[in-house]
Amino acid sequence: MVVSSRILTKQNIGIGAAALALLVSLFIPGTEALPREGVLMLGVFGMAAILWICESLPVGITGLLALTFATMLGIAPLGEAFSGFATPTMFYLLAAFSLSAVLGKTSYGMRLVVFLMKKTHGDSRLIVLAFMSAAALLSSVMSDTAAVLMFVGFAKGILDALGCKPKESNFGRCLFIGLLYGAIVGGFATLAGGPNNMAVLQISGISVSFFDWMKVGLPVTLAMLPVCWFFLVRAFPPERFERKTVAAIIEKTESAGKTTAHEKKALGFVVGMPVLWIAGNWIPVLNVTVVALLGLVATFLPGIRLLTWEEYQKSVPWVVLVMVGSIFSMSSLMVKTGVIDFIGSIVAATGMFTLAFPAALLLYLLFAYGIFTLCPVGGVWEALFVPVLVGFCVQSGVSPTVAPFAILFAFGGNFLLPINPLNMYAFAYGYFRFGDLFKAGIVPALVLIALDAFWTPFIVGVLGI
Repeated sequence: MVVSSRILTKQNIGIGAAALALLVSLFIPGTEALPREGVLMLGVFGMAAILWICESLPVGITGLLALTFATMLGIAPLGEAFSGFATPTMFYLLAAFSLSAVLGKTSYGMRLVVFLMKKTHGDSRLIVLAFMSAAALLSSVMSDTAAVLMFVGFAKGILDALGCKPKESNFGRCLFIGLLYGAIVGGFATLAGGPNNMAVLQISGISVSFFDWMKVGLPVTLAMLPVCWFFLVRAFPPERFERKTVAAIIEKTESAGKTTAHEKKALGFVVGMPVLWIAGNWIPVLNVTVVALLGLVATFLPGIRLLTWEEYQKSVPWVVLVMVGSIFSMSSLMVKTGVIDFIGSIVAATGMFTLAFPAALLLYLLFAYGIFTLCPVGGVWEALFVPVLVGFCVQSGVSPTVAPFAILFAFGGNFLLPINPLNMYAFAYGYFRFGDLFKAGIVPALVLIALDAFWTPFIVGVLGI
């Protein structure tokens, strides 16, 4: 029994199922609807998806393995199979991670917490909103994970000072869930709000300027932040605290002293990068990748030196870059081999796309949201859902730019289950139970999908992008 239980692990089952998926594709002949290369590519993609879902191998290794098989099976030559690693988006991501590294070396996160707590006057509900707003603000220029990582320490310190115990304190629930929700919706606001933003654009083959992205995404952030806060504090009304207790925490936290010269330079860098990105809307040479790369170089210049090379290396999540490059490559191969068109025809056969565009988009996004909530392997589903929606938009006479925004908002708003890495990180602190996210997030999730289905095509049409 012991040996059997060790063999029948999720990881081992995943390896067996992945091997079977690839093996089956070797014996299925091509058809007019899906040529032989498409069948093989579908098998390779299925293998990778199973290995990712079952966590049988490290995510980066799985991506590299899939592309290696694509080459071995003759789907594409080596250079074409790995072409996703040579895109401008990859270099943008490589450089943009310097933002969070620079900000992480300053006390601005702590100063922001103190400022917002002062403004709330000890009202626990407003403290939750303040933390959510701070997480959303930082998440607009860095990854969701980095924003949450910066604030969980402050949140834990405040909860400890107030004597709030895990799973017993509604304030603790609200603070930790609120940080998640704030970081999630903040990531919608700008193109720099996380690696998925640029990744989804790359998969769709569509280019959007930094400023145009803000015109679409920032209103979604501003609309969803109060919605998430309202239903969170309704689901778990936080206990109240005496003002003198909160004042004591603020006084204790205000130990950072004056802003240092290094922090002033860091602030100029963190503010200057988005300003240049926005300026790229009128100055073509200032595209997001060029600005990000120049900004990265600037952090090491004599007289500035915001980072050391060692600090930068530690700040870059290399596994994310490998994963993104692998997804870009597989997406390109699936388009080339006809897999995306084949999947689109299957979806069309359901009759979903015969409905009026808003209704069809709403159903499609609900379906995508449900899939991603149960199996939050972002790159896998983005590579499938985005190209199919691009095709439907073109067929319906709607701008294909709707597709990357719509899917990103749907996948990004993962409010319901703590089974993706970001939600797991906050869940590990023990301040909320598994079902608490669903209780607080079900209405915001439905609001987000409805807003996504109607706002996105409307604003994209108005802006003409």
